[in-house]
Amino acid sequence: MDTTLPLEQYRLLVEHAPTMVWRSGLDGLCNYFNATWLRFTGRTQEQEVGNGWVSGVHPDDMKRCMEIYLSNFERRQPFEMEYRLRRCDGVYRSIFDRGVPFTDDQGHFAGFIGSCVDVQERLEADRAKATFVALAAHELRTPLCSMQMYLEAMRRQLEQAEPATSSALMRMSAQLDRVSTLVHDLEDTGRRDANLPLVMNKEELELSELVQEVVAKHRDTLTLRARGRQRHGFELSIGPGPWPVLADRERLEHVLDRLLINALKYSPQGGTIRVCLAREGDVLKLSVSDQGIGIPASDVPFLTRPYFRASNVSPENFPGLGLGLPLVKDIVEAHGGGLRIQSEQGQGTTVTIFLPEALSEARV
Repeated sequence: MDTTLPLEQYRLLVEHAPTMVWRSGLDGLCNYFNATWLRFTGRTQEQEVGNGWVSGVHPDDMKRCMEIYLSNFERRQPFEMEYRLRRCDGVYRSIFDRGVPFTDDQGHFAGFIGSCVDVQERLEADRAKATFVALAAHELRTPLCSMQMYLEAMRRQLEQAEPATSSALMRMSAQLDRVSTLVHDLEDTGRRDANLPLVMNKEELELSELVQEVVAKHRDTLTLRARGRQRHGFELSIGPGPWPVLADRERLEHVLDRLLINALKYSPQGGTIRVCLAREGDVLKLSVSDQGIGIPASDVPFLTRPYFRASNVSPENFPGLGLGLPLVKDIVEAHGGGLRIQSEQGQGTTVTIFLPEALSEARV
């Protein structure tokens, strides 16, 4: 069976291939670009042939790009290179270009043919992951250093036959909680990146009791840290119950912990953290509000994207990995709920989670 394609079909395959294809002749000048390349650059075949295509290469990459191409062309050796190419909208995108020599029907060298793919997203993802690893190491180092200091203080107390203070133990416990939260975040993010579902152990819970316990824990921790100079206060509002939910208790604790931690972190001047539990039909609404720095309106839609951080924060003044809200969203959605973020820069932020009420047979 003859599987040879007609010449016209080969031409169509190359012309409409998903990759950008180019070809050069014996003189080293490009004499063909497929439709995919031309759509990307927004230029015509006449504009690109010869050395016309070089005008689209980023000025900082042009010399290196031409040196690689010409040196390999002279040696008739395949090459691979990355450079930035101007897209039709004027934006430079990182391109991976691979060129190989080809021969004519008599086996004689006839020039080069190459294919290019846009790798901008891959490079941005690699940079984001590299930044994430560096920040993760920093986030782990901080509580570990604190625990080393507390342990050293306790060791000295024991050497002097002094009882260890409860405040040191509580501070160590808080740092351990911080490490534990980070490890859980890393684990869940790894599962998310691998498209694996979150592990859930659901049971019927009284949401109001869980909320009160978590808020009390944070209030006690703040009181200990502030030593009488507490800058934040808590205002808890819970409507008439009951508040039954079918949920993973540990996961919901993590959600509320994360929302309270964010509220405290991003309101460095203090103020009241308001926690409100309300009902809309058979949907339970849990909101956490702060009076902090707020979020630029243009950033709000991206806050649940992993590793994204608002433009008005930096690792220096507000350390973090950009994992908290994406994981909150995943956990809430795994419970059949939703997430809403409302914020105004300089005025504060309110994050609301929505959970379906658990309707047991006794209440149906």
